[in-house]
Amino acid sequence: MKNTLKAVVLSTAALCATAAFAANQARVDVPFSFTAKGQSFPAGTYEVKLDESRNFITMASNSDTAKHITWNVGPADKINAPALVKFDETGANHALRSIQVGSRVTPNLDKSKPGVSATTSIGGQ
Repeated sequence: MKNTLKAVVLSTAALCATAAFAANQARVDVPFSFTAKGQSFPAGTYEVKLDESRNFITMASNSDTAKHITWNVGPADKINAPALVKFDETGANHALRSIQVGSRVTPNLDKSKPGVSATTSIGGQ
C-alpha cells in the first residue's frame, strides 16, 4: 500500500511539473524574415520559452540554433494564447516588437523608427 501511494504522489508531482513547463513554452511560425537586436532572423518556426524563476524569455529558431534571442520580462495582462509575438512593419521590413508568454512580456524591443505602418501579431501554439 505504501509503495502504491508513493507512486501516485510521485506521478502526480511529475505531471504537474510537466504541465507547468508546457504552459511556459510555445511554438510560433513566423512567415517573414525580421530583425531584432541588430540581427537578421529568417522566416520559420521558433520556440518561445519563459523562465519564470529568472524572469526572461528566449525565442530560438528551430532550423538554425545560432539564431536565438533572450530578454528580461515584466508583468502584463494575461493572454489566452500560449505566446504572442508582435512585429512592427516598415514597408516590407519587420522588426520584433515584443514577446509575451502568459502574464510576462518583454519591453518594446523595436525602438520605434519613423515610418512604422502597422503592427503584426502572431499567436503561438
